[in-house]
Amino acid sequence: MKKSFLDYFSDTVLFFIRPIVLLLMKKELKVTHKGLTINKNLHEPVVLISNHFNTWDTFVIAANFKSKIRYIATEIAFLDFSKRFGMGLLAQTIKKRVGKSDTNAVRKTFKNLKKGYSIGLFPEGDNTFYGETLDMHQSVGKLIKKANKDVIMFKQQGGYISQPRWADYFSKKGHIHTFGKMLFTKEELDKVTDKEVMQVIEKELYNNDYDFQRKHMFNLDRKKRAEGIERLIYFCNKCNSVVSIKGINHDIICDKCGVIGTINKFEFIENNQFDNLVDYNHFQYSHIKEVIDSEFSFNVTLNEVVKLKNKSLGDFLLTYKDKTITLENKKDKFEFVFDKILYPVNTMRHSFSFDYEGITYNLTNIRNQFVLYEMLRFSNGSYKD
Repeated sequence: MKKSFLDYFSDTVLFFIRPIVLLLMKKELKVTHKGLTINKNLHEPVVLISNHFNTWDTFVIAANFKSKIRYIATEIAFLDFSKRFGMGLLAQTIKKRVGKSDTNAVRKTFKNLKKGYSIGLFPEGDNTFYGETLDMHQSVGKLIKKANKDVIMFKQQGGYISQPRWADYFSKKGHIHTFGKMLFTKEELDKVTDKEVMQVIEKELYNNDYDFQRKHMFNLDRKKRAEGIERLIYFCNKCNSVVSIKGINHDIICDKCGVIGTINKFEFIENNQFDNLVDYNHFQYSHIKEVIDSEFSFNVTLNEVVKLKNKSLGDFLLTYKDKTITLENKKDKFEFVFDKILYPVNTMRHSFSFDYEGITYNLTNIRNQFVLYEMLRFSNGSYKD
């Protein structure tokens, strides 16, 4: 299949931009790579899979995968103009709505394969808030089987520890280790089911960044290391209060019982039962029923998503009670009942979107979105099946 003008435009722009972006990335992240390296454009496209830590992902991979590639990304990421321009126009990223069947995205995927582009997938569909690989979209196995191309894995470790998703400040001395490997040849794909493909992917991509850090103990020296922690922690493990946590400087503080821990320069928690956020998150999720039975409130901006653009509906006080989210200000009031909320998605650090009665809403300027996502995941089940 012939390439379009936009394809050639994208290829040319990315050729010149790549070295500049990689140079900028090196100011924040040192990438150490082992294993399979692709230093030239492949004659036959492949499917590349990787775990997800933040927006640097594709550039971290690009340092050692130099074949032309088109990534699949959630369409909610395109609400930001800079990403809509960079990902949409320059990189020709394939938009897909997380959780929804999207025949248009599938069609574009196979169209790009026919043009000779490899396809990049992040099977988690999101990047981790707490440092451990997320559950994965099972439809990825079916897509890989249908594509019938070699599957290459680039596993990333250290990205979360260097730049935690919830944090207000990132390390300028970050370390990422990547490992490349041929996961399946297309001949091997013929001998396995899509479920078996996913079992291999889940095993090979699994990562706990705190286990990685225990081996290396990089001094990441982030400033104000606890600030932003309320984006992740919603349950105090000392007094069991809900949505009472905040970060000040390096301290994790509960509004009810005071300092509950301090994040050190190696990103481990001191003076708490848990020294890492993976274990802390497993603990707080074990209390999710108590969280669902609680009440809390915080401020947000409500937007309606129209043609992949945020249309602001105003600033609101969000109140949660009895499996209902209520947003109210002096002019308007919106109610969202849990069992009618579809396709919840955390986007970036400060955005949470969902569908409700045929409309896509996006909450921005939000610092407590993870608690909403986890309550909905527990109540309504995973949308990644």
